[in-house]
Amino acid sequence: MTVKILRGVEAVDFVTNSSRPAFYDKQGIAYGADGLKINSFLSREEWEKLDSVIIARGQQRLNAYQDLVDAKLTTTTTLAEEFSKWRVASERIAADVTMDFRSRRNNDRTDMKTYGVPIPIISAEYGIGRRELLVARSAGRDVEVSEADAAAIAVAEKAEDILINGEAGIVVHGSDIPGYRTLAARDTNTAAGYGGGGGGDFGTLSHIRPTFLGMMSALAAKRYYGPFGCYIANTQYHEMLDRHADGSGQTALETVETIPQIEFVKANDLIPDGELVMVQLTRDVVDLVIALSLENRQWESPDGSALFFVVMMSAIPRLRTDYSGNSGIAHATGC
Repeated sequence: MTVKILRGVEAVDFVTNSSRPAFYDKQGIAYGADGLKINSFLSREEWEKLDSVIIARGQQRLNAYQDLVDAKLTTTTTLAEEFSKWRVASERIAADVTMDFRSRRNNDRTDMKTYGVPIPIISAEYGIGRRELLVARSAGRDVEVSEADAAAIAVAEKAEDILINGEAGIVVHGSDIPGYRTLAARDTNTAAGYGGGGGGDFGTLSHIRPTFLGMMSALAAKRYYGPFGCYIANTQYHEMLDRHADGSGQTALETVETIPQIEFVKANDLIPDGELVMVQLTRDVVDLVIALSLENRQWESPDGSALFFVVMMSAIPRLRTDYSGNSGIAHATGC
């Protein structure tokens, strides 16, 4: 299933040329969100069937993405915004301590830097033949959903991939979209380097906890103290399920999750083998800008013989740094 990433006028045209019902009247006639009647060949039940497959499949595939939603690290906007901006302030100097309020004080002001990230549309198309739909109805069968299922997987996986790996192909005002593994400001080291001699390949269980502690120490040195979400390759996650031979009965994963600052450790299909990413789950480090949630839309072929559909969403991560260029993200390799 091909995934498209659209921006600018092309993205707006893509949305405005498609439609989906916002509600049906008692006669079953479909209307859009603006209250105008629209040509929707699908019934309410057929839309609900497609939507249930698309939303469920999207949620299953949005691992790291869904964690940001669950943590309420989201900001809503509209498709009219192509480039999301934010500002970061410098720190003020230390507060004055005097015995006399009339003493002259330093009137220091903060400096501001502006950053931004493009907001594209992620989409995947599929089709349903009008005759195919009529035959299904006459036979009392549900509308076929396999193509919708595949499109939902494609879109959800791409949204997750952008969060993890970024998207260098979309550039607006000189800025592309960085991900957890590609943000230039992230802290990077090998597992052995983070562990200070105690870390290293996770095939040795004693290397695991020192690696996590070393990553936390590196972020704390930049004044990022958690809570942290951690995403790791499947191979290393499975190695963390081995139990220690010290009689505790704990797995390496359980040992790490007892560290107070760590919220969770999750396997993620998009993390390459041997890698681990630790992210502080606060708004000054990362949030999601959502212009359009995962949605199903329709348009028809000129001759009316086919119904074309698209699964689409417009949402993008904003990975933030402080005024000095530090980030609350650590990236370990050689795990």
